[in-house]
Amino acid sequence: MSTPQAMLPTVRRPATVMAALIATLVSVVAGVATAITVYAGGADMVKSLLSDPDVQARLGLSDDLLNAAKDLGGDLFQQVLDQAYNTLSARATVALVLAVLLLVFGALSLGAALWSRILVTLVGVVAIGLQLLVVTDVATSSMKLFGLLIIASTLVAIVLWWLPANGRYAKARKAQA
Repeated sequence: MSTPQAMLPTVRRPATVMAALIATLVSVVAGVATAITVYAGGADMVKSLLSDPDVQARLGLSDDLLNAAKDLGGDLFQQVLDQAYNTLSARATVALVLAVLLLVFGALSLGAALWSRILVTLVGVVAIGLQLLVVTDVATSSMKLFGLLIIASTLVAIVLWWLPANGRYAKARKAQA
């Protein structure tokens, strides 16, 4: 004998689901902010990066070498700047796509379904990998700060999505359906 749907108790969403969603949204906002930083900075951002002595030392450059490159051919120097900006821009675009995917899969994970938590985890791991590259490579301090925020919030989100309360909630929802 089956119990009528109206007689089943309502399944309450655990706070861990909302906490995981909030951590995911922090990662999304930081990913969008990173992309905006790169797109708004443009080639001027690359020029300022190349004028930083720490960046120059890391790349094996000096002011004299950069000035010589400018003197030899402004067009050649501009191509180098454009290539560097294209690299940063490509990373920003990937970060933006990953942020959108995290937003979509995070919203779909409100029911804590196994497949949606797996997708959030997979996209999150890719986002963490990208941001580890950004944080350890040549980037502005704001890009590195947003990258660290993405890494931390995504790690927290992944852990929260996989807490046992979320699995029990998903099973209860499935049983109720």
